[in-house]
Amino acid sequence: MIVVERRADAPAHRRDRFAELLEEYHRRTEHEKVLGREPRPDEPAPTTTLPDRYRAEITDPGTTFASDEVLLAVEGDRVLGCVVLTEGPSPELKRLWVDPRARRRGVAATLLEVATTVSRQRGDDAVRLSVWHWRSAAIALYRRSGFVAVASWDGRPGLDCFVRSFD
Repeated sequence: MIVVERRADAPAHRRDRFAELLEEYHRRTEHEKVLGREPRPDEPAPTTTLPDRYRAEITDPGTTFASDEVLLAVEGDRVLGCVVLTEGPSPELKRLWVDPRARRRGVAATLLEVATTVSRQRGDDAVRLSVWHWRSAAIALYRRSGFVAVASWDGRPGLDCFVRSFD
C-alpha cells in the first residue's frame, strides 16, 4: 500500500532518499533539455553536469525546502516518489518525481492528489505547476487531475504552465 508522508515526519533514511530522488529528477531533466525530448528507453542514463542551484538542492534539501511542504510516497520502507509544495501568494508544485521502477502504479497521481489536498486545506485559492512540453504523460496526468493550461509565467521556451483552482 502506498502512503504519503510529510518529509518533516519521515525518518532520516527517507529524507536521504528524497535527496537521491532530487538528483535523479535533475539529471533526467537536464538530459531532456539537451535532447529537447524524453530519452528513449534504450538511450544511456543521463550523465549531464548539474548547475550549482540544483546541486544545492541535492546536498542540502532540508535548507532549500525548509519553508515548503515536501511529500514522500512510501511503500513499506521504500520511498517511491516525491513532490514539493511551495508556500506564498502563488503556491507551486515542484519536483514531482517517481522512481522509474515504481511507475505506472498510481504513485504520481497519489502524490498530486495529496499535494493539492494539502494546498486546499491550508487555504490556497489555487496551485500551479510547470512542465516541459515533451512530458506528455505528466501533462495528461495534470489535465486529468483538474489542472488547466495557462499563459506561461516562465520565459523558458518549452515550459508549459498549468493551474488548478479550488473555488
